[in-house]
Amino acid sequence: MYDTERIGKIISDIEKYFRDLKELDIKRVEYLEDKKNFYSLSMVLFSIINRAIDLGEEMVVANDLGMPSTYREIFRLLSKNKFIEKGLEKRLSNLVFYRNLLSHEYYDLTEKDVFDVFKRIKVVRQFVNIVKDAVKK
Repeated sequence: MYDTERIGKIISDIEKYFRDLKELDIKRVEYLEDKKNFYSLSMVLFSIINRAIDLGEEMVVANDLGMPSTYREIFRLLSKNKFIEKGLEKRLSNLVFYRNLLSHEYYDLTEKDVFDVFKRIKVVRQFVNIVKDAVKK
């Protein structure tokens, strides 16, 4: 059974962060030479990825798919159980890699790294839509 209140809050947060992303109006990697843009974008991306992980975890628990020991395993379990397709699993798992960089090795991140995450982050919207459809059923 889905905790629709918690799932709704997570999705609402993700949608808010995507609106924040739009407001930042980052168009090119050069925009990130301004440290305010760099750190703002990094934090919003980190927040989106964290909430996507939370959303995945909710789906794993609600569907009794197992007990993930890592963030990546959340998406592996969802894929293994046909909740998401393998390609989406890989793209979401890749974001987990970047999430770890953003949280643990932020001092080594370049403008190019952050912009690369920015280009990839839209995959979270696809995941959100899958969750919304599943909860409606």
